[in-house]
Amino acid sequence: MLRTDMSRDNSLVAEVRRAKFITPWWLSIPFGAALLPVVAAVLAPLAAVPIYGVLSALLTEPALKTYFSSIITILAFAFAALLLFLWVRLVERRPFHTIGFHARGALIGIPLGIGLALMFTALVMGGLSATGMMVPAAPDGTVPLGAAAMQGVGIAALMYAVQASTEEMIYRGWLQNVIAVRIGPPIAIAIVTIAFTWAHSRNDGFGLLPGINLVLFAVFLSLLALRTGSIWASCAWHAMWNWSLSNVWGVPLSGIPPEGGSVMTWTLTGPAVLTGGAWGPEGGLFATAVLTGGTVWAALWAGLGTRPATATPAVSHDARLSAYRAPHRR
Repeated sequence: MLRTDMSRDNSLVAEVRRAKFITPWWLSIPFGAALLPVVAAVLAPLAAVPIYGVLSALLTEPALKTYFSSIITILAFAFAALLLFLWVRLVERRPFHTIGFHARGALIGIPLGIGLALMFTALVMGGLSATGMMVPAAPDGTVPLGAAAMQGVGIAALMYAVQASTEEMIYRGWLQNVIAVRIGPPIAIAIVTIAFTWAHSRNDGFGLLPGINLVLFAVFLSLLALRTGSIWASCAWHAMWNWSLSNVWGVPLSGIPPEGGSVMTWTLTGPAVLTGGAWGPEGGLFATAVLTGGTVWAALWAGLGTRPATATPAVSHDARLSAYRAPHRR
């Protein structure tokens, strides 16, 4: 039976018990929190020069200028995902799909995540448009637009699928659950939210309100993963939120201008507390309202599983771990 309650027996959390070695929470925090920043800040720049040399021989100069950043991002996050895969398989010695990629959750989780993300971004952008703070912008030639941008928009969709899914694997699929299985989901969500917010705090335009919205963003995704019993929905929501704001609406995303082109382009006018300023709309009060509503809904939602009809007697963590491992012994 799928459990989507906020306990250590939540189906997503319980999968950690299939490991032969459960990473201690005090080790998982520095490993999980530092994995992406180290890859992005240290390893990716080292690889950029040789990769640029290879791509310059394969692509024309305009294409290289347009797509290079996306390609580097794909490779950097794919490498971080590979490191996590090796840790789960070789150190913890459990199947990688136990971080939240059970096939049974994909058919519901992916459409759910995509649909919620499109609704959330439409509400944010619709609020800005309705209040006159978002007006169509004249093309300036710096970013491909419309039909001319379709190739770049497609590559950006792949980039955000890899980037967002890797972040969800690390934060909501692995780190959150190896902490939750020991000390419970509420504390795990708090720790993961701090790590996630810190990892994104170095982008241009970061401030108090973008920080608050990042916290809401992270808590919502944590709850969405626990309520669906997998990370399919959180991966899909995260990727679609990023891609639709950046490459469909054509506005800055976490301080980063659209990469590769966009379907539309808009000029944001008005106070930064509403428009998000340099951070983009996800740093304004419209995003605060939408993300707050989404977080409250996810907290109150029973999820895709069934809550226990009656309270179960308290069982020690070690007893629960032994009982879970018994049918999975090989």
